Amino acid sequence: MQIDDAIAEKFATYMEKYPRFYQNLAKIVRQNTPYQIDRPVVVDLGVGPGLLSLEIQRVMPEVSIMGLDPSIKMLKLARKRAFKADFKRFGAILSVAENIPLESDSVDILISRFSLPYWKRPMDGFSEIFRVLKPKGKLILEALNADFPSWKLFLIKLHMLSNSAGQEVIRYHVDAYESAYTMIQVERLLTDSRFRILTKEGNKKDWKFVIIAEKTAKSES
Repeated sequence: MQIDDAIAEKFATYMEKYPRFYQNLAKIVRQNTPYQIDRPVVVDLGVGPGLLSLEIQRVMPEVSIMGLDPSIKMLKLARKRAFKADFKRFGAILSVAENIPLESDSVDILISRFSLPYWKRPMDGFSEIFRVLKPKGKLILEALNADFPSWKLFLIKLHMLSNSAGQEVIRYHVDAYESAYTMIQVERLLTDSRFRILTKEGNKKDWKFVIIAEKTAKSES
């Protein structure tokens, strides 16, 4: 499903109701950023309306964040929120996972929330992430779970409907499960891309999972 300007606006409005999702991820970013790094560089891949980036900035005021997204409208929304929050070290670039316009070995943390189903070539995407991360840099990937039972997905649809998500936003969420991956599949993609998996959160039948992986040093690859 393509996301147009109207859906982007509705999506942003709906997701503002659930700050805890972004707060939890922001804490994970903080926990996985070495304290000796004075000005950590974080990439928010699939930045959307910028809600996650702002939560990261709240727990890490010293951070510089580059938000990447294939939607011009989403980038406009993210820039608007960053400007309103006076977040000066935020940038936004039109980009896809398979072609990240950043220098190699330049990023401390790359985080991606639910963007994986929209990547056209996952191996190329992980290869690009590996390239831009510094040695020992970390990828924090929150992904929809393809093993999530369909009857539970139906309950999520009902919940979204009762919370005025709108049919377009519901379809945008649900359609993503059609291209989602299992945890095992993502682990395989990561190891094939030379990442070392550090931790995993989530059970086989959960609606999502989180995998934290590290870019191996050259001597280890």
